[in-house]
Amino acid sequence: MLRLFVATTILLTCADHWTTYLCLNSPIEGWAVSEANPIADWLFEWAGLGTGLMIDSLVTLGAIFFLTTTHVFDGSIKVGLLVIISLSTGYAVVNNLEAINRMGVAPWSGLV
Repeated sequence: MLRLFVATTILLTCADHWTTYLCLNSPIEGWAVSEANPIADWLFEWAGLGTGLMIDSLVTLGAIFFLTTTHVFDGSIKVGLLVIISLSTGYAVVNNLEAINRMGVAPWSGLV
């Protein structure tokens, strides 16, 4: 069960970072898009979007590695924390997908 939620968390984090990049990479006339997470917003302002996303990815992977290898937490707590992370990250992905679709920057936008 733990491996399933580790994989889900990593996949959703990748999807979040990809869709965040699509949303924030280039301003689109008529759209005011911003990062909703104030910590990530600060990181992107400080390090730039690409570097900020890389730092965020490394921190996330480090946190997942710590969580899965530590003996401080019981297995059910580890899964519970990963579920919370997956749900919040999944929510961000859904919002980002809606935004890139509405802005017309989704990779599938030109296919219709």
